[in-house]
Amino acid sequence: MSKTTMQSLARVKPRGRCKGDEPTHRKTSPASRTLVLLAVLALMSAAGFSPHAFAGRPANSQSASLKTVTVVIRGFKFDPETVTVNQGDTVVWKNEDIVPHTATEHVAKPAFDSGTIQVGEMWRYVARNKGTYNYTCTFHPNMEGKLIVQ
Repeated sequence: MSKTTMQSLARVKPRGRCKGDEPTHRKTSPASRTLVLLAVLALMSAAGFSPHAFAGRPANSQSASLKTVTVVIRGFKFDPETVTVNQGDTVVWKNEDIVPHTATEHVAKPAFDSGTIQVGEMWRYVARNKGTYNYTCTFHPNMEGKLIVQ
């Protein structure tokens, strides 16, 4: 090969990546990734997805046979006070009161604990295990309810 040919080959950039080359994709900032994650979560929430929506349902059950029961929190009371559901059914506590509340099983290690349900918000629980669960509002212990899972 002539000296001129070798010099022109030396000037040609190799195709593809070589060791030490910077990646061709752009790095995103943590703020951008957070915004994308929040947008995805907002879309899932708007579409009615819930992390507990399908937990605890028997594998052979038909979704048509499952039901949702709503307990309204109003006037510092759970209404209805006693709810009976089948395994796999969903119980929704909806706070229509003037202050935040909780729906927490009244034992040392509760099977369910809503955390704070803000005014105008709701919390869903899928009844997984048969039994009778006495629950209360941890902020207002005089509020009591009962969940019976058959």
